[in-house]
Amino acid sequence: MDRVDGHHVSRRRRRWGLYLTLAAILLAVPSGVVYADDASDREYKVKAAFIYNFLKFVEGGRFAPSQGGKADKSDPNNVIVIGILGVPPSRAAFEEFQDKQVANRSIVVRWFKGFEELKDEDKKTPQQHPDIEQVRKCHVLFLCPSEKPFLQRVLPHLQDSGMLTVGDVPVFLEAGGAINLFIEDKKVRFEINLAATARAKLAVRSSLLRLAVRTIEQDRLTPREDQEKSGGNARP
Repeated sequence: MDRVDGHHVSRRRRRWGLYLTLAAILLAVPSGVVYADDASDREYKVKAAFIYNFLKFVEGGRFAPSQGGKADKSDPNNVIVIGILGVPPSRAAFEEFQDKQVANRSIVVRWFKGFEELKDEDKKTPQQHPDIEQVRKCHVLFLCPSEKPFLQRVLPHLQDSGMLTVGDVPVFLEAGGAINLFIEDKKVRFEINLAATARAKLAVRSSLLRLAVRTIEQDRLTPREDQEKSGGNARP
């Protein structure tokens, strides 16, 4: 009985450790007199740290435990793939993901060109990302601010992929993204789209939900009949 109680206490401590870690990151903000590039690096290192910690609070979908024990980078089921789509304000911040681990699973980073980078000879952007099938294999996809005009060309194709989509633009949740990062009072904050996580069959721990500034329960990708039933629910 003592062993069981000790196990539960240990598990509660780990959960609170994760909760406090993410809460502490909320206090980390770019400040002081620095060059623009340095400020961007600092801001996005904080945002990258948020994404890394999100991995510890999300279950289900593509995060379901892999079969077998050891993490092996050659096995796509035993790594966590973080995709970066678009032009990152700080590439260095996301490169720090490489070779980190979550729950004994290694993290690898994949880079995907943004729509502006994919213009053809007539300077037209594609209606669908040419690497969408590779993008769908990611566990997490961070859509850079450069992709704000093209969210509707990406997010509808990812809604049933089981991945966690993270953005950095004001309309990200309403467009169908799962978590949006933003700056408020010189601090990095986040908001969560429960409709998007439900479509991806992701379970978000309540400790993470409590830290969100805002949650919404429907978006542009929500079927009209569901919108009419709920009457447009959102929680500040």
